[in-house]
Amino acid sequence: MKLLTTIFLVVCPALFAAERVADFPAAVEKAKAGGQDIAVLFHGSDWCTAGKKLAGLWTSEAFEKAAGKDLLLVDIDRKERPSPADEALAKLNEACVVKPRSLPAIALFDKEGRLVALREGTPELDSLGRPDQAIQRAVDVRKKRDDLWQKSEGMRGPQKAAQLASGLDLLGLGAGPKNVYQPVIEEIKKADPEDRSGALARYSFPGRKLLDLAVDQGKAGKFTEADDEIGGWLKKPQLTKAQRQEALAARFALYQRWPEKKSGVAAVLKEIEKLDPKSELGSAATTYLTMLTKEK
Repeated sequence: MKLLTTIFLVVCPALFAAERVADFPAAVEKAKAGGQDIAVLFHGSDWCTAGKKLAGLWTSEAFEKAAGKDLLLVDIDRKERPSPADEALAKLNEACVVKPRSLPAIALFDKEGRLVALREGTPELDSLGRPDQAIQRAVDVRKKRDDLWQKSEGMRGPQKAAQLASGLDLLGLGAGPKNVYQPVIEEIKKADPEDRSGALARYSFPGRKLLDLAVDQGKAGKFTEADDEIGGWLKKPQLTKAQRQEALAARFALYQRWPEKKSGVAAVLKEIEKLDPKSELGSAATTYLTMLTKEK
């Protein structure tokens, strides 16, 4: 039996290896039929030196075997000097809504074509080990997400909403690119319309739009209305630290334009800093506080 198994593995290696697909739309179509995850490598073969080593690993037979049979592989090569064939392929791959800011990058999508994880830039990718290891970690997250969502089917009310949100929390993507996870957020709202779980607040937080509102309302002199809106969000206990910082940043922008509240700017900055001094907003708050101290 052992000998037969060995022969089978040698003769039929493709049955146990990842499958390569020419473009992203074709991969999504195949994944929907077969239930596989989709792993995508983003690189630029004619200009991105950092991606050459990764691309070499990605295209190897050893990588196909390590990645496993339940995975489809897509190569999105963003060339500076594309041939007509490259341009035609790039046109097809525009269907992939993920556009990494730093190359090389690896992304994992589920069988519906929804983003699960994006890892971009050489430092981040190097910290994750071999590309097949990075992909497997993302696959494990996707499996945990699906397990949480499957269990939510037997739940109701705030419990169901919290369970659905826990699956989204694992991804850390909010509603995802092009709001791909909005149907899940709608399920959360349907299960818990009064938001007793607090999950809906976390996934309906307006983000940058709250800052835009503060600026626009401030210019229009509608200070109290804007501050009430911001305060309403800050009263929601389920917001993340990053979201609370964003809400406070909106208040900071409002108070700068509000003569009666300008003296409260420093206190708002200190709140932002206290939540997470190492974050981008926390660091910016520290810098601004230093400037305010020097001005005095």
